[in-house]
Amino acid sequence: MRSVDLQAQGYAELLQRVPWQQFWTLTFRVSKSGRNGGMHDEAADKAFRYFVSCLNRSVYGPKWSTRWHGGIQWARGQEFHRDGRLHFHAVAAAPTDDLNRLASRYEWHEFWYREFGRNRIEAPRSQADITGYVSKYVTKGGTVDFSRNFGAWMPPPIDYTRRPEQDGLIQPSQ
Repeated sequence: MRSVDLQAQGYAELLQRVPWQQFWTLTFRVSKSGRNGGMHDEAADKAFRYFVSCLNRSVYGPKWSTRWHGGIQWARGQEFHRDGRLHFHAVAAAPTDDLNRLASRYEWHEFWYREFGRNRIEAPRSQADITGYVSKYVTKGGTVDFSRNFGAWMPPPIDYTRRPEQDGLIQPSQ
């Protein structure tokens, strides 16, 4: 087995220990990129951390970083898209409740879209979905990074109970 595959397998095993509550795929629009379509690593990192900070502030208030949990935990892989743009694949979890209940995925999708570009923010269908989600980017030449509070606490498990479909919520008029 190649060393990069062993490294990815190690990251996958580490990430499987945490009950992650959301997947994020965050891509920068061309106008945020340089002339060659790329984006400097530091600028992309600042944008990602700004996004997480705003999410933490929304959920836990302005002093979120001084609370016992230090905000949401995340792990991210970064890679360059086929068109040269850097993008992130991340998993995230909140310490106090399912992140999907604490924050509107739609609202944060709109926030990233307005500020930076395309994205997908989703709840995993199962923890098996998470296997290798971030770590596979090591095999593509990307890197994996973790939040400062990674591993400091274990998040509550995600609620996998079936949620009603939208058309099931609409009552036909009589």
